[in-house]
Amino acid sequence: MKLKDKIGIVTGGANGIGRAIALGLAREGAHIVVADIDSDQANKVADEIKAMGRRAMAIKVDVTQFDETDGMAKTALREFKKIDILVNNAGGSARERASLFHQSTKEVWDYVIGLNIKATFNCTRTVIEHMIEQRSGKIVNIASDTGLVGYAGFVDYSTAKAGIIGFTHALAKEVATYGINVNAVAPGPTATRTMLVSLAGDKFAQRVGLGRLGKPEEIAAMVVFLTTEDANFITGQVIPVCGLSNLGTL
Repeated sequence: MKLKDKIGIVTGGANGIGRAIALGLAREGAHIVVADIDSDQANKVADEIKAMGRRAMAIKVDVTQFDETDGMAKTALREFKKIDILVNNAGGSARERASLFHQSTKEVWDYVIGLNIKATFNCTRTVIEHMIEQRSGKIVNIASDTGLVGYAGFVDYSTAKAGIIGFTHALAKEVATYGINVNAVAPGPTATRTMLVSLAGDKFAQRVGLGRLGKPEEIAAMVVFLTTEDANFITGQVIPVCGLSNLGTL
């Protein structure tokens, strides 16, 4: 096990890609804080992790609120005494409120920027000083292929995910000398409940060179790799896991 006794926080860990990441880290030996606004489902994921013989706890948190993310980090430190891994997975588009830019509203833009950029800032800010003090840490931010190439109808989401990419580049440079790795994974369209139900997965599969949606476990595999010692020489990078959707269809 490559992450034996490491402590990881996975935001948005209750469902979809976040759940797959939390379980993937646990399979490699990590103990996990499942942080999500959906406390019932987060507790179910924590129970799955405990069934593997790992320690786990669910924390209800609204990642757009700094006080709540600060409380999340403090609770994790009280319980586990350290934080080795932070996966900033919580995020998302406006879903059914998505629109072309000329039809967009301030309220939707505030929502999308808050759920993605502000959340990534909040969660990282609450753990970074601890990681600097211990002179080690792995931070993986979940970006998107939309942040690399842009999707029509998702200008707000593309902008937010591009911001996470810039955040990743800059922070990696700031903390490299402290032994902290900061990377991003950019998924393409992935078969989560949101994609299949809210965003018409078949339509998005047509954007993928491989002709199908990704699986949450395929995204998780890259995230897990980036948190292991095998990736110690990788930092400040954005790695697409997207079936060629970042290059367009074949």
